[in-house]
Amino acid sequence: RRSRLSLRARSFRAMESEGTDAAQAEIETEHNLKSIGSAEVGTGSVPVVDMSLDDVTISSSMLTAAAEVGFFTLLNHGVSEEAIEEAFGASARFFAQPKEAKEAQAPWRRDMNSGYEYFAQVRPSTGLADQKESIQITAREGAMDIGWPSSEGFEPAARTLLSQAHTLAARVLSLLEPAACPHLEPGTLVKSHNLWSPGGQCTLRMLHYPPIDARAPESMATGYWRAGPHTDWCCVTLLFQRKGEAGLECAPNPKAGGTGGWLKVDPVPGGICVNIGDMLMRWSNKSLLSNLHRVRMPTQVGATPPRPRYSIAFFAQADKAAVIKCDGHEDTTAGEYILGRVRSNFVN
Repeated sequence: RRSRLSLRARSFRAMESEGTDAAQAEIETEHNLKSIGSAEVGTGSVPVVDMSLDDVTISSSMLTAAAEVGFFTLLNHGVSEEAIEEAFGASARFFAQPKEAKEAQAPWRRDMNSGYEYFAQVRPSTGLADQKESIQITAREGAMDIGWPSSEGFEPAARTLLSQAHTLAARVLSLLEPAACPHLEPGTLVKSHNLWSPGGQCTLRMLHYPPIDARAPESMATGYWRAGPHTDWCCVTLLFQRKGEAGLECAPNPKAGGTGGWLKVDPVPGGICVNIGDMLMRWSNKSLLSNLHRVRMPTQVGATPPRPRYSIAFFAQADKAAVIKCDGHEDTTAGEYILGRVRSNFVN
């Protein structure tokens, strides 16, 4: 498998020349993060925001966390536990199938940023494939016409979580927008994220990190990550994690000198992890931080016995026609931006 991964690592470099100008700044940043991305984890945790409080308090807490850490955990968020559990069950049933069945049911479509991939994402920060498989459901008209898996309960579970996550993301964006993006017409961010429209780009991604056997040295090879250090492409990400399946970490704030070690972003009971993405960092004229994060390989203790990690991410990605303006960058559409990032991460 190492030779196959090396070939992909070489191929993806050449593939970037196909047209990644819209996202080149972020791609170059990821290329230059090898030393930072391998730094050790420190102490501490990301801020927690209680959504049951008043909007002024919530907005203030979110803005501080979004500017200083780029990550925070939401409690009392309104997404039902039933919807989350149903989606995790559907994910586990899908990934339990043979690889060939998954590829047949949900073929990868790079033009739609949807479908199933197996160890195919090569991070610019590492040049190596993430040690995971995933299926992406892009909520755009026609994107899933030939891509809904036939495994039991998959489509209704995915649609339900997509809808509830979209509602929560819209609230997060509406609370951040007045202070972070005062130059935008009120409501711009929410209006730019529509599910199942012709230009929709919001995505639900179900991820499965297979068990790592600590007794097999080649499975713990130097340089490989379950997910290599990266930033997200969207406005905000909502990440659903399961108890006992840790590994997510975010970097120290580079604006503060990047010191203090990485922070663990472990699952919090009843909580949803939120992080700022590159789109919103641009739209906020970089007042908000799209922070580097990674999913590390398990330690020997964590891999004994070998166990998988499952997570589900909702990416609030602006509609294709939305124009993202940022001081110091040329205007770009969200469609051009996402395409540039897809090309820099996937060979096929």
